[in-house]
Amino acid sequence: MANLYPLSTKWKFIFFYDAAATMLWFCCLARFLILLPLVGRRFLPGGIADFFHGISLIPLIGFFFNKLLLEPSFSLKDIWGYTNGIKMAWICYGVIFPHPKIAKHTSYSFLILSYCVGNLIHYSYYTFKTKTRASPRFLFWLEFSNFYLIYPISLLAEMILIFLSLEFVLEDSIYDYLLKFVLLAYVPIAYFTWGYLKRRRQVKYVEVIEKRERIKNSVANERTQPAATTAIPSIPEEIELREVNN
Repeated sequence: MANLYPLSTKWKFIFFYDAAATMLWFCCLARFLILLPLVGRRFLPGGIADFFHGISLIPLIGFFFNKLLLEPSFSLKDIWGYTNGIKMAWICYGVIFPHPKIAKHTSYSFLILSYCVGNLIHYSYYTFKTKTRASPRFLFWLEFSNFYLIYPISLLAEMILIFLSLEFVLEDSIYDYLLKFVLLAYVPIAYFTWGYLKRRRQVKYVEVIEKRERIKNSVANERTQPAATTAIPSIPEEIELREVNN
């Protein structure tokens, strides 16, 4: 069983935020799974849209909340968390909210599902990580591997919703050109994002697991050596520096 560690005041705020975010995303996912079979995708927005759009701001708010408490300066590693939070807020309030009819499309259901599952995994992982300095092995794997399924689903859903919103935007307006530009930019941006997520998984999951295995093997070899005169080192727990962003 994982040990519970005392937290400083700022880390207590971080832990509370992560735990609250986990609960909110879980409630949104549960609400989605209950409503979809009952009312269908065409009537789904009436029962979940306000709640879903509200909690879609959690990643962006959390980004600034973490920066305020932990690391006030900005760096290149912050780009993913900041842009991801901005994107989620813009999709919900800049694309869907002004044109509610597009929320009846199937892509909106997939958007809700992908956002809920991805963020539920993320905040669950950091809730464990903050309080216990570890996480269940399966949750650790999910945090850095879920993008193989979640990212393509959310990407396609976002692109479809942006495309559908063009029907309701005044043609040749500034916002019309903006939507078209963003839609065209999605493919190259998705290519670089996919590469970033794969590198992130390699560094933060694969290499960590390999390091743990090397340590375990080293300790096992020392234990098999007869008449060892030195103390057997304990297996240090790999503790990642908390990612301020996803």
